[in-house]
Amino acid sequence: MKKATVGFCTVVAFGGIAGFAYGGGTTLLSENFDSYADGSCIVDAAGWDGWDGSPCSTFGQGLVSSAFSQSAPHSLEIDAVPSDDDIIHLYTGIVDPAVGGVFDYTTSLYAPASGTGAPFFILMNNYNDGGGKGSSGTKSWSTQIGMDMDTDTATADFSGETIAIPEDEWYEVRVRINLDVGDEVADIDGAMVPEGRQEVFLNGAPFYSGPWLGQVSGASFRRDLQAADLYANTGGPIYYDDISISTVPPNGACCVPDGSCFIADDEAACLGAGNVFGGIGSSCELTDCFAQDGDGAWGLTAALVDSAAASSDGFSWGGGFPTSTCGLGSSCDLSSSDDISFALEVTESAEYEISICTADFDTVLHVGTSFCSNDIAEEDDSTGCGTASRFRGNLDPGTVYITVEGFGGGSCGVFNLTVRKLCPELPAPGGKTYIEAEACGDDDNGGCNMAVPAFEPLLCDSVNRGTAWTDGATRDTDWWELLVDATTSITMTGISERAATVFGIINSAGSGDCADATAVAPAVAIAPCFEDEPAVVTADLDPGTWWFFVATEFGSPVAIDCGDLDAYEFSLVCGDSCVAAPDGDLTGDGFTDFSDLLEVLANFGGSGPAGDTDCNGAVEFTDLLTVIANWNPAP
Repeated sequence: MKKATVGFCTVVAFGGIAGFAYGGGTTLLSENFDSYADGSCIVDAAGWDGWDGSPCSTFGQGLVSSAFSQSAPHSLEIDAVPSDDDIIHLYTGIVDPAVGGVFDYTTSLYAPASGTGAPFFILMNNYNDGGGKGSSGTKSWSTQIGMDMDTDTATADFSGETIAIPEDEWYEVRVRINLDVGDEVADIDGAMVPEGRQEVFLNGAPFYSGPWLGQVSGASFRRDLQAADLYANTGGPIYYDDISISTVPPNGACCVPDGSCFIADDEAACLGAGNVFGGIGSSCELTDCFAQDGDGAWGLTAALVDSAAASSDGFSWGGGFPTSTCGLGSSCDLSSSDDISFALEVTESAEYEISICTADFDTVLHVGTSFCSNDIAEEDDSTGCGTASRFRGNLDPGTVYITVEGFGGGSCGVFNLTVRKLCPELPAPGGKTYIEAEACGDDDNGGCNMAVPAFEPLLCDSVNRGTAWTDGATRDTDWWELLVDATTSITMTGISERAATVFGIINSAGSGDCADATAVAPAVAIAPCFEDEPAVVTADLDPGTWWFFVATEFGSPVAIDCGDLDAYEFSLVCGDSCVAAPDGDLTGDGFTDFSDLLEVLANFGGSGPAGDTDCNGAVEFTDLLTVIANWNPAP
């Protein structure tokens, strides 16, 4: 699986592509494939290349086609037949990294009903082929979307969002790229640059958003848009047409103090009367607008906060809203320091972490049940935060008030408020659960990454539990090994005590060398907490040795200490996959009756999937209780 990125300098014009100067809403590049001969290899055209310079003869590398087109007569076909197309569209000079800016990347795609697999659409901030055909240089990619033609869904790889895509009709993918916003990060040359932001739309509907740099791939990034990688990934055919890159006019989302939003022509047209400008190119659909209540506390409603708070990154306060207490005045009588207050809506009892640990001044963090109160907690100089503050504890449903202020009358400064909703502990393991032999903190099953490769043994139709930790720089990776003696369908279903635990299936290539290993199915970042939808990875495996990988998300934003919500569990089903029946209706006839009870009893003590109502890989007393508790026989 390839993912990459490239760099640019000056605006150019070449075969089939028109380049224009910067300007408000100006098209910088357009490509409709209509000037090329039908059936020609696109790699032979200016501005196109094969992965690492591979010629047409290596992969086929994309053929101009008249089979389908959004703008007649041609489009570009990407297919795994006769070999895996992997082509690069180079954007040298389209973006000036020193200037930045906001851009829309737009393309139309067509997925015929006959298509299979999940081709990748990838945008790269750095693409370097090493300077010669077949040589490999530094690469980093920002956007990677798998277009699954079997399930008619698109998946944002490594962040996990999915959206339905049509078949047998054209649809538009638009990526809005803002290179001017976000925290500063070190690029490949060590220069500090904004991490940027991307907002992705399918047919105009919001799909997902996230940083431009660092979300998908590695530290070799640049503040740039250097290439697209159109990769068959053993799938296809899929067709591309009407690719364009354009600047974005200076308008953007404008948040009003009551929480509403409108699109302002520019920043000056937004500001005033307490309004907050969301940034050039921002949209109301993907901008969180916060409102202040009658006391002046910023409302952190469940609708705006819950989903982000339960993710690995957590909810982060910022944007154009106040991120410095200086000059805000003292609204509370807790001290004479400038302060800011928030009203957090808590919908269920859970453990929370509320942090201003990165503040650049001496802080005090108050948490209470009423405005300007601290009857829940008062945190000062928290462990690991220096003179800044962090709270961790259980919160009950209701409104929780958070006040950030300085220690002492004159202390103020910049802060970043993060809110994380933590997972509860996993239930105690069942009697048939295999427990990882590696103790947390040791490295006894690091797989092919170890000098002497070592793996945890794995069996079909099993439930397995282990631990995954990270100190923010180093992460524990657990490698499990399965021997398959006949072609079979495999389903790996994972749950965790932490958001963004990654589960994946890896082809060992029979060598035991990581360099030869490839991901069989995209890794799945688990949904927040084990109580929600689990991570599910499926694949058809041929006879041989296969590896199953579990680890915390690469670059986890928080450290996970041993013993602190570090457990994960996954079941492995060989053959028919399990379908959960939380209502006890195992037979799917609409009733919970004796047929369901008999299925549990007939398979009691087994590993399922028959009789396993919760798909935990064990048919046990909880499954029997599920059927009895939901007893609903036919009339």
